[in-house]
Amino acid sequence: MTGPRRPDPAHAAAIEAARAFSASRQRGDWHAVAAVVLTASGRQYLGINLDSTLPRASICAEPVALGMAMAADPDDRVTFVAAVNRHGRVIPPCGPCRELMLDYAPGALIAVPDEAETGFVTLPMPALMPTAYKHDRRKE
Repeated sequence: MTGPRRPDPAHAAAIEAARAFSASRQRGDWHAVAAVVLTASGRQYLGINLDSTLPRASICAEPVALGMAMAADPDDRVTFVAAVNRHGRVIPPCGPCRELMLDYAPGALIAVPDEAETGFVTLPMPALMPTAYKHDRRKE
């Protein structure tokens, strides 16, 4: 299935953890986004974006959380990724994060806002990247 899926309770709980993490880490305009990664072994990794006074040096929250998962166990398959903004709303990944997730989480479900933008649904990673920068990297 390539269309949106209703979230399961584990995904909803992970997003709640990202919301709490974000609320506890915000510092003015800094750290406005938190991300959560779930792995096949059941582990959860949280990350916060790293803003910089030099915008090009800023890092999204998803690569931070993915990096933590890869550092802990590079063989533990990523199964779910979500990001929330400072208001706790699920936000879709940006283009560079999608490319990164295609490399490190090709089989994962990714949270995106639902049509009302009040909740979320999940999409399989290939549905977010129908045409990748290097199409031969696509793993379905």
